[in-house]
Amino acid sequence: MTNALPTVFAAPVERAAARRRGRVLIIGPTPPPVHGNAVFTEMILRSAEVRSRYDLLHLDTSDRRSLANLGRLDAGNVALALKHAAQLAVLIVRERPDIVYLGVSQNRLAYLRDAVLIGIARAFKCRVATHLHGGRFQEFYAESGRATRALIRKTTSWLSAAAVLSESLRGMYAGLLPNERVLVAGVGVSDPTAQKTARPVKGDRDVIVIGYIGMLYGPKGVLELLDAAAIVLQRTLRVRFEFAGDFYSEEDRTAILARVAQHKLQDSVEFVGRVTGEAKRGFFARMDVLVFPGYQVEGMPLVILEAMAARLPVIATPVGAVPDILSDGETGIVVPPRDVPALVNAIEKLVMGKDLRERMGRRARERYLEKYTEQQSMQQLVTLFDIVSRAPVTA
Repeated sequence: MTNALPTVFAAPVERAAARRRGRVLIIGPTPPPVHGNAVFTEMILRSAEVRSRYDLLHLDTSDRRSLANLGRLDAGNVALALKHAAQLAVLIVRERPDIVYLGVSQNRLAYLRDAVLIGIARAFKCRVATHLHGGRFQEFYAESGRATRALIRKTTSWLSAAAVLSESLRGMYAGLLPNERVLVAGVGVSDPTAQKTARPVKGDRDVIVIGYIGMLYGPKGVLELLDAAAIVLQRTLRVRFEFAGDFYSEEDRTAILARVAQHKLQDSVEFVGRVTGEAKRGFFARMDVLVFPGYQVEGMPLVILEAMAARLPVIATPVGAVPDILSDGETGIVVPPRDVPALVNAIEKLVMGKDLRERMGRRARERYLEKYTEQQSMQQLVTLFDIVSRAPVTA
């Protein structure tokens, strides 16, 4: 959890020094529930790199209900949106931040909330920076009705800068924002090897462990992975599968467990629940390969970066910024979404190839250290704030 950080109801630390430093208001949720945007918000708030340069305020937009409530129209979400809008106005008047920063959504209802927050910040003449943690903003814009497209154009024009996760995602703002106002600020993860976790000696075990970590949810490719597991296990008994994470809904639980029963996988597939902290480090320590088989639109999946940091080869689909992270055949294997035979081939290739696993895992670790540490991510965010702090307030 974050350490005594300023919120809408708490004054910032070192108030006397604040006037000599830039002040950034971070709008975003923190866990629980655990999802990428919440984890990244918490990472910013605890970052020594960011806090050494800027004083941080935080408007907590967390919805402590399950992830199934995200993006839905219900009374609870409407009430939260109104509450957060009012809190933002109060916080801006009281604390006068130089920059307002928020992660921007890619569905209509959530974007309407974001548009209100952007509009409030602009009304008080704050510089606004957004961060797109996904890869379907252009698709969202194209699919929207005329009124929503007009709202997206108008609110985007108010931004001092819009950050995306990788170079390949710059095109998300094509036609909406000048290229010089679209900046790259990727994400990173802390180094699991910095903590002392007993690691099994890989290669000396009879059974290869294939791991999945994330929401247990159809579009995450869980059913396809179970189908692939059934085929792999018909050909070898040297493999065990572990799934870490919560079931997204009771419907997903029913469908996933029914697939396990259909393929008679009870003895070779284990669901270990949500893992955090030491349990999460232990999960990665047990793995030989991580699989990220989803077909929903993603940004830059943190679990892939965590696996790379843990020296694991990764099998993944080319969603979002995954092609920027993984080098096919070098740090992992990229397979088409929903392609069970390709998934089977990739798993078998790594199960049978100890040298290949070790080589890919070693290169994955090197690539993590080169580009995807938490410190590098936060340094990119500081650069974003530096650029925005010098930009004129949009008209």
